[in-house]
Amino acid sequence: MSETSSERLARLLTLVPWLRANDGITITQAAEDFGVTPDQLTTDLWQLIVCGIPGYGPDQLVDIQFWDDDVIHVIDAIALDRPLRLTGEEVAALHVALRVLAQVPGDHDRQALVSAMAKLEEAGAPSVSINVSVSIDSGVRAAIDTAVAQQRWLLIRYAAADGDLITERRIQPMNSYAVNDRVYVQAWCEVATDIRTFRLDRIHSAEVIDPPAGMGVSPVTAAIAIAPEHTQVARIAIDPQAAWIMDTEDVEPLPQTHEALIRYASLDWLARWVLGHGGRVRVLEPEPARLAVHKAAGQRLGSV
Repeated sequence: MSETSSERLARLLTLVPWLRANDGITITQAAEDFGVTPDQLTTDLWQLIVCGIPGYGPDQLVDIQFWDDDVIHVIDAIALDRPLRLTGEEVAALHVALRVLAQVPGDHDRQALVSAMAKLEEAGAPSVSINVSVSIDSGVRAAIDTAVAQQRWLLIRYAAADGDLITERRIQPMNSYAVNDRVYVQAWCEVATDIRTFRLDRIHSAEVIDPPAGMGVSPVTAAIAIAPEHTQVARIAIDPQAAWIMDTEDVEPLPQTHEALIRYASLDWLARWVLGHGGRVRVLEPEPARLAVHKAAGQRLGSV
């Protein structure tokens, strides 16, 4: 499999301090330690010697000697004389994201997230201590965790947007995600007989239950496995700040873009799905789908 740009960048950032600690090593030995070919390492070295700090004059570039006898000597490492460390601000941003994810319901490995947060605090310069919490009832979160992991149903008491009406619904959760300070769960709703998105701070209670009598095939399974002849495909643009959609939703990312393909069985469903992401998703084509979403957005604004 071909190497990604991020993998090569990680090697380039590590290479200079490593070579300084192993002065006089040969290209063949260094290539073996990094798991690349001598030709690839030589290409890396030629790229490194044209890197440096702003100004980029001869005395501001990384100086490495390696072309005479295949022995590598770092003459001047400029700013790459030690492994890259995260700044306090970078640690804080990653730490907040991981802490929020650790509190979002689902079947992800929370112990791994806690371990990653601890390592981030150690890697930070300076060290930081951050406490972030998402307002989710622990009982509701535990019930959703169980339902997602076991593909069970939930009986929930859900408050309308104005808070005046509370209804009981039977839903089958599919996944959950956080946007800003809100956490949402996407689920099949028996009342709507369709996929709906629910805000967790509006769920007053949640109880894990067995599938409704006579349900047969799970509606979630049926919704995902729609026969190809009944599906259509739309090309969508996703806000870079909502890149999590690529990982949590059933879309097909398009390489080197912030775009993806999504399959849908009806324009009504597609419009609700797009609007449910609060302006972070736009339909690019086909034109009927784009117009349907535009019309639905206008109707929703008109009802506010």
